[in-house]
Amino acid sequence: MTDRDKILIALGEKPLKVFEIMKRVNIKHEDDCQSLLLKMRDDGAVKFDIHKGYWHAV
Repeated sequence: MTDRDKILIALGEKPLKVFEIMKRVNIKHEDDCQSLLLKMRDDGAVKFDIHKGYWHAV
């Protein structure tokens, strides 16, 4: 299972902040996690709520 799949599963349960995603998916570097989330956002798999700071699955 890839990090992308793990993120989608975690976000399917509830919206999470970046540090919560890093803990659940076991990604050590924030930059790696954010770049992956941004790629997923560009693909339309996840969305970011800029007002609350939460990522959630589409």
